[in-house]
Amino acid sequence: MPELKQALRNISLIILDMDGVVYLGNKPMEGAARAVAFLRGSGKKVVFLTNNSESPRSFYVRKLRSMGIAAGEENVITSGQVAADYIRGRDPQAKVFVIGGPGLVEEIRRAALKLVGPEEADYLVVGIDRELTYQKLADGLRALLAGAKFIATNPDRVYPTEKGLLPGAGAIVAALERCSGRKPDVVIGKPSPQIIRFVLRAFGAKPKETAIVGDQIETDVKAGKRVGLLTILVLTGVVKKEDVEKARGTKNFPDFVVDSLEGVIV
Repeated sequence: MPELKQALRNISLIILDMDGVVYLGNKPMEGAARAVAFLRGSGKKVVFLTNNSESPRSFYVRKLRSMGIAAGEENVITSGQVAADYIRGRDPQAKVFVIGGPGLVEEIRRAALKLVGPEEADYLVVGIDRELTYQKLADGLRALLAGAKFIATNPDRVYPTEKGLLPGAGAIVAALERCSGRKPDVVIGKPSPQIIRFVLRAFGAKPKETAIVGDQIETDVKAGKRVGLLTILVLTGVVKKEDVEKARGTKNFPDFVVDSLEGVIV
């Protein structure tokens, strides 16, 4: 694909979504490790970005390494990390109530923010929670009714796994929206530009020198378009060829579409 090869010449930073791009659940995508090695060998920095706040960065480092992809925590950014940074930047003394997984809790602690009960919270932060209960939703509602600011790590309705699609953080956020009558004050993850701008600051990169590779038009591509990145869609995750055709001619149509991450080897 000569057009993609030409476009990548001007790119110094590649943002790779993980689930649906680099792997599907615990199964690595064929050729993903080779594609990452190719990009790095071409002199590009590679950052692994996920909307999923469930696990800590160290988990993703181990997972990538187990798939033959070299990575350190400095190469991995999660929506939980960016949510914690967002809150700390506005109030280092903030008290936070979390509905989410251990990765989100860890990021709040690493930011030296105080974890509290729902009625004491200045902020309610909501991410994917595989141990979600009715009581957690009730506590989230209490926090919102008590005046806590509402932060969503991401709006994903679903996320891809090797067993098919599963409910995402957006499903939990929607439940709290419905019962409280409040929408999130801030959405951190894609398609919000919040998380992309964090990456650009962290790596000292300019939008015109950055590309994002993802498997969803409504999150990855839309976020990239909002900030002015080169956008590359892969067909190994949520979006399929028929979905691409439906998006043709819209403002969020990707700059390039490839069958898999291996398609960036040009």
